[in-house]
Amino acid sequence: MAIASLKSLRLIALALASAATYSIASAQVVLRYSPWLPPKHTINEEVLRPWGQEVERVTAGRVKLEFLPKAVGTPATQFEVVRAGMADVGVVLPGYSPGRFASLDLGEMPLLSSETAVLAPAFYRAYVKHIEPSKPFRGTHVLTVFATVPTQIVSRQGPITKIADLKGMKLRSPGALGVKIMEELGAVPILKPVSELYELSSTGVIDGTFISATAVKDWNLGKALPHITVVPGGMGQPVMAFLVNEAKWNTISAADRKAIMDISGEKLAAIAGKKYGDAELRARASLSVAGVKINDGGPALAAELQKRIVKIEQEWAVKAKEAGMADPLKALAELRASLK
Repeated sequence: MAIASLKSLRLIALALASAATYSIASAQVVLRYSPWLPPKHTINEEVLRPWGQEVERVTAGRVKLEFLPKAVGTPATQFEVVRAGMADVGVVLPGYSPGRFASLDLGEMPLLSSETAVLAPAFYRAYVKHIEPSKPFRGTHVLTVFATVPTQIVSRQGPITKIADLKGMKLRSPGALGVKIMEELGAVPILKPVSELYELSSTGVIDGTFISATAVKDWNLGKALPHITVVPGGMGQPVMAFLVNEAKWNTISAADRKAIMDISGEKLAAIAGKKYGDAELRARASLSVAGVKINDGGPALAAELQKRIVKIEQEWAVKAKEAGMADPLKALAELRASLK
């Protein structure tokens, strides 16, 4: 009788253990995303929503991406929001935190490439090799990092044909590096997030900015800033990091974390680059029909700019080395070579 009872207890214990294991394995982890960009923005509709669907698929529904009704915090505080767990995942623009992520300025340099589909994954590879070892995003896990659409010179009055045309212009800067570039070109930079661009441009506070045609369309800036000067290779581009809170990430099973990273990293950067590039072409066509003048800056303007940014690259290299990069100028040279 005692032996039979002991066997029964063992069977019950095994059954309970199996049930607990199944419950843990099948539990759903919800990753709450803080969306500060417009609802129909490329990153939301064409990159992250499809990625969220893929996450559900590869984890058999155990992990789900949930868009919160509105952003938690401001565009500039998204890193703190994610690191503190106020939201689980978020899109961070390092350029919104001057001096904090100096090494990430590698991907924001002007004249890198006009092809976002090539630039985005190339920068991810450069990040992994040259920047990731210094762990700039401590407290979070990096799902992907990529360079976005190269910005162009968007202005209120006429196209820009030479660098001297920028002298004295009040230009909203997309990031800390943009401030230095604008100062070097003789403009007056105003560091503000993209979410404030409509008010700044429509009220005449700024004369222009460095931004993509996609952003001109997304933020309804065409009437206030009706001229786009396209510079071969671009005036620089924002870098985006898609991050998840480290503690929340660790609640996901190792197998599911691997499955998620298999569809993230360079693969997600490449998707983002392709989607951003496609959106840029559509935006230029749409803006042109709406009356926005799109002008070719030409190689002379790019050549003049190239001479001006040498000093900026050298100053950046000093700060990037202080931030933990072993050889910033070598990393930049490698990135430029890979893009050619």
